[in-house]
Amino acid sequence: MIWIVFAAMIALTVGVLLRPLLRPQAIGAASRMEYDLTVYRDQLEEITRDVERGVLSADQAEAARTEIQRRMLAAADSKETVVPVSRASGIRIAAIIAVALPLLALITYLSLGAPDLPDRPFSGRAAQIAEMKKQAATIQTMVARLAERLQADPQDGKGWAMLARSYRALGQIDEAKAAYVKAIKLLPGEAQPRVEYAVLLLDDAQGDTLPPEIAVLMTEVLASDPKQSDALYFLGLDAAQKGDMTTARAMWSRLLETLPPGTPAHGQVKAQLDSLK
Repeated sequence: MIWIVFAAMIALTVGVLLRPLLRPQAIGAASRMEYDLTVYRDQLEEITRDVERGVLSADQAEAARTEIQRRMLAAADSKETVVPVSRASGIRIAAIIAVALPLLALITYLSLGAPDLPDRPFSGRAAQIAEMKKQAATIQTMVARLAERLQADPQDGKGWAMLARSYRALGQIDEAKAAYVKAIKLLPGEAQPRVEYAVLLLDDAQGDTLPPEIAVLMTEVLASDPKQSDALYFLGLDAAQKGDMTTARAMWSRLLETLPPGTPAHGQVKAQLDSLK
């Protein structure tokens, strides 16, 4: 029975790892660290506003700030960034992971595993679990307050963008998409919410075709910032998928000029540009 559980866990892990490798990635997208820190800074500002309105007491505000600052320190230690991977390279990497990960897990378990080790009693974990639930409830409460404030002030575009990022961090994707749509309508010259929304829409991609909304969003971004790397990459990719190699070559050539030579992103874009027929 235990081996069935292990097999299911490995299959789930492999599936999660392989999914991003089998779809196109953004060039120059914001790092995970930068994204998390942006959300946490917005939440700190929201706490200050709640204190001024009398919604939170001083003790409640200090506890919430302490938790968010702890998360900011943890995020600052993270070095994870988005690195562009072509579909062919992604498939090769995915194949290696699919074979190597289960094998490594088996070797590790056989050498270090201890299935007969008694489980840690729930009583020993109760305090830790309670603290985690308390922290999660605090964050959920802050997001709920922000949502309530936006219902009273629906023209706050930056507020909708902040709410969208918060929903995305909580894994509430449908709510994040709805908030991004409102933010984009209220922020006609803002590139960041459009790029974030476009990356979120990648999950809706069918095969090798980008959702049409991405091209619309990136065209709007490029109109306000002609050198925006994500817009140039996505529009070039969309054109290549539609067989418009002239446009794809133009977009990726412009993108190549903005990327530092010798970087992985520069090499990847050059390879994709050279592959166009």
